[in-house]
Formats: sequence, structure tokens, C-alpha cells
Amino acid sequence: MESTYDKIWKSALNTVQRRMISRHDLLRKLLGKFPNDEGDILKTLDEMERVMLLDDKRYTELLINHLIQRPIGRLKIRLETRKRGLDNDLVDSALMNSEYNEKESCQKAMDVKLETLKEDDPRKKKQKLMNFLRNRGFADTIIYSVLRR
Repeated sequence: MESTYDKIWKSALNTVQRRMISRHDLLRKLLGKFPNDEGDILKTLDEMERVMLLDDKRYTELLINHLIQRPIGRLKIRLETRKRGLDNDLVDSALMNSEYNEKESCQKAMDVKLETLKEDDPRKKKQKLMNFLRNRGFADTIIYSVLRR
């Protein structure tokens, strides 16, 4: 007869073999399957970290490298990483070690939007651009510096 811990381990192992996942997301997933076994789940996660099957630092680095390929700002990156329960210090460290340049990213996003923006009034055009860039997670200071060019 298979113990609950063994079932949890197999389920967790199956998940981490398919894709990288944060500890937070794996905890949520396992709690969904085994709602009354939080103690065994936490032991499983600790053991997976010990044998390096679960590594939030490496996951954060890979996620940041994936996210910076898209023209999005730091605020959006923080939102995406917070959803996955990642530590802000890990995120900051991964961003510093990456090739991310927020101004360049903002400029790319603006260039793409300008190609599709059909607005004749310059004030409305500027406002639409600002709203678009804010929704992409760029800070106002970055937006203003890019718009001045």
C-alpha cells in the first residue's frame, strides 16, 4: 500500500519533470490535490529543494530571462513574479544580472504601438501611448524620457 507521502512525492516529481515551477506554485498545486496533507507536502517540498529538484533561484532567473524578451516594464515583471510567489530579492538579483534595459524595452513597445495607432490629434495620441506603456508596466519617468526623444 502506497503512503500519502509517496503519492505526494510522485505527483510533485511528475510536475517538476514536465516543467520548472516555483515552490509556491507547486505548493498550491499539491494542496489542491491533497488538501488535508499540508505537513507531508511541506516535507516533500523541503526534500525536493534538498536534492535540487526544486530551485526558486534558478526558476527566477529563467523566468526573468523569458519575460525580458517581451517589451514590458519592471512593474509588470514584478507583478508576474509576485503571482508565482517569488522573493523580491531573487527577482532584483536576477534583473541586475540580466541584459534588461527598461528604456530600450519601452522604446520598442512604443515603436510597435506607433505603427498601429490611428489617431490624428497629437494630445490624444500621446495620451493613448502613455496609457499603453503604463499598462505594459513602465514607470512614468521612463515613459516621459522615451516620449521626449
